[in-house]
Parts: sequence; structure tokens; C-alpha cells
Amino acid sequence: MNASSVVTLDVDGVLGDFETHWRECAEEVFGRFMPKVNEQHSLGSRYGLTNKEVDAVWQAFHATEWASLPLYSHASELVLALEDLGCTVWAVTSIDVRHRAARAESLAGLIPDGRIVCVGQNAPASAKATVLRDMGAVAFLDDHPANVNAALGVVSLSVLLDRGYHGLEAPEYGVPVIDDAMDFPVLVESLLKRTGRAAGRLGAPPAGAAGKGRAA
Repeated sequence: MNASSVVTLDVDGVLGDFETHWRECAEEVFGRFMPKVNEQHSLGSRYGLTNKEVDAVWQAFHATEWASLPLYSHASELVLALEDLGCTVWAVTSIDVRHRAARAESLAGLIPDGRIVCVGQNAPASAKATVLRDMGAVAFLDDHPANVNAALGVVSLSVLLDRGYHGLEAPEYGVPVIDDAMDFPVLVESLLKRTGRAAGRLGAPPAGAAGKGRAA
């Protein structure tokens, strides 16, 4: 597959329902229901936990939970739609490499093990951009503005999946913003058509897809 057709996806919040899984782990750790108290990106703030409590949840999560992260209902459709366009889909994920096998298990073959890159849980946004540059990716989807901002100029299409979290930097001009992951293949198809690389056809864009993002 030509490097020009490489498309990259974040996993947590894009393919996998990380927030629900982390909250359920917290409920098991503390033995109580864990209500969301606000929409802050910080998990501690979002669920009203102290730093010590957050550390306890992460300890349990790292020990047992990465392999069982549930996929969103759209995950398979998203990857297949991109493959139908002739794209090779990679996962570029902000978890430690020690969890790579668990990440592959949670993806259940949706993205092959050999196409999963772990940049580290506390890696800077530039780490993903470096990976994208090295693999010659043309498009990238992530739910963290810092990551898509860092990828501007590295890939032709750097897209933010807006989860509505507060306390994050704003997406820069040139970053399309979508709230439905299935809008991403539509944007990729448009990009490939402009560059003469499209190998498939998705059909008409879903209602409301046009004009959601900021100008690319």
C-alpha cells in the first residue's frame, strides 16, 4: 500500500469507550456509583476524585483493564469505511508500550497488531506527530486538541473528534472539528479525491456533515 494512503486513528475516545471503562473500574475500586460532576477533561475533576483516588484507579486499570476496553458501535464501520477508500489504517495511541499486547487484544483484530503504535501515556503531543511523519500518514483523527494541533502540517488532514470536554486548548485554524466519528471517512474521501488517490466510494455525506468542521 502506498504510504500516501496511510490513515491514523487514536484509540481511546475514538475507537474504544475509555471513559465508561475507566469509570466502571473506579466504581469497582471504591464500591460506589461514580457520578460525573462536570465535563472537565481531567478524570479526577470530572468524577470528583482526589489525586490519591485517581492514582488508585489507574493502578487497578493498568493491572487488569486495558485488554477489555470495549469498542464503540461505530469502530468497525469506521475502519472498514477507510479501508474501502484504499487506506491502510494504523492506531497511534497514548499508552505505554507495555500495554501494547492488551491494546491489540481489545481491538480484536480490527487493526492488526503490527499497525499499533504506542507513544506512552505521558508523551507530549509532538510524539504522535513524529510517528505520523515517519509513516507518511495523510490523515489523523484524535479526540485531544493538542494532538491534532501538533499534527497540522505533518498530515494533510488532522481532525478533532470533539467529545465536549472542558479545560483543553482550542483547536487551531485548519483543524476540522467533528462530533461524529463517521464524518471522518467523508473528509478523507474528499482529500483523496482532491489528490487523485481515492480507491473507493462512500456515497453521499451524512446529513449535516458539511460545514461542521473549521476550514481546512
